[in-house]
Amino acid sequence: MDTTEPTAVALPGSAGDTAKVRAALPPESARVGPGFIAAITGASFGTWLALVPATTVTLALRVEQVAPQRKAETLSLVLTVGAAVALVAQNIFGALSDRTTSRFGMRRPWIAAGALLGVASLGLLATASTVGLLVLAWASTQLTFNMLLAGLNPVLPDQVPAAQLGRLSAVTGLTSYLAIAGGAFLAQLFLPNLTPAILVPGVVCLVTVGVFLIVLRDRRLDPAERPPFRMGLLLRAYWVNPRKAPDFAWAWLSRFLVFWGSVTLTSYLTYFLMGRFGYTPDTIGPVVSQVLLINGCSVVLASLVLGALSDRMRRRKPFVLTAGVVSAGALVLAALSTSLSMFFVATAIGGIAAGCYVSVDQALVAEVLPSRTEVGKDMGVFHLANVLPQTLVPAVAPLLLAIGGHGANYSAFFITSAVVALVGALCILRVRSVR
Repeated sequence: MDTTEPTAVALPGSAGDTAKVRAALPPESARVGPGFIAAITGASFGTWLALVPATTVTLALRVEQVAPQRKAETLSLVLTVGAAVALVAQNIFGALSDRTTSRFGMRRPWIAAGALLGVASLGLLATASTVGLLVLAWASTQLTFNMLLAGLNPVLPDQVPAAQLGRLSAVTGLTSYLAIAGGAFLAQLFLPNLTPAILVPGVVCLVTVGVFLIVLRDRRLDPAERPPFRMGLLLRAYWVNPRKAPDFAWAWLSRFLVFWGSVTLTSYLTYFLMGRFGYTPDTIGPVVSQVLLINGCSVVLASLVLGALSDRMRRRKPFVLTAGVVSAGALVLAALSTSLSMFFVATAIGGIAAGCYVSVDQALVAEVLPSRTEVGKDMGVFHLANVLPQTLVPAVAPLLLAIGGHGANYSAFFITSAVVALVGALCILRVRSVR
């Protein structure tokens, strides 16, 4: 990698903006090396490893401990409040990182603070003894880890030239799914003891992020280049004009709808298995671990194969379309599962779809970003497509689960989400600038 410290360019708003946008792209001579690739991949993996076990297993079991009589309603409350915090947090922190003039760089302060405070929040989650404390702990976890992600996500467009962007985006995008397998291993290792199951992934996150912060040669923003602060900055942190950036808008909508299907299964996986197949809190851990391992392995294998095929074909949209359609089919199969083995098959198919999606989606997003001078803000806007389903799915879940009035109707819940994911797959056809 080039040893010159990266520097930021001025924000748009004056003559010559087009040239400044082009200048923000790292030159071909700044190709990143194996050390940077390994470090950012490790940091991304560590971050998701700290979050995935809590999202899929340990949070639901903590709710079971604290409020066993109203666990579904309480989990929906905790998830909804946490997702609402995430909805606000990453966009604000991302926009602020674009304006950070610290001598440590633009992104590094937010990454470091998010990691340290995030692990402290996991400690509160592990020890919370009331519903109120659970809500506070998960909200704090979402706030702090989104601070971390607000600094981490813009690093690729900041540091990586176009020739390497697609490949490295696919690798880092894969880490969230690798964290599923890692989280499953740790859950099976520590459960039913929830405290280490929550805290050990946080420690791994601290180590991997710490290594990355040492390797990172962060962009620095000259204070003279930073425009005056205006309240409109906070409002603009949530908006990209779809008329000016239609491809970005369609890619955003596609991810929002496809992720709706993913959130449906991951957020309610534990309760679905307990309700459909009769598992208890004492016996559910190994089963969830098996499901997550199957899903994670399917994602990794599919991503490696299909990502290489996408590069060879120089096409992205057919893979995103296929992934959304197959994901919808996996949700329908999960809804109709009458045996654990049938559900395992649905999980594997869903993993293949997710692997196909992640192998090309990050590269597609990088190619449709509206501006290279407001990467933190724009990545925050795109992150809303991940966060909004986490807010809306728990909000509508009780209505869909109540259909029929005889216990939780997971079939109606999953099939509705399959239709949503299918529509999301079709939306990608409207993107014009990417094949």
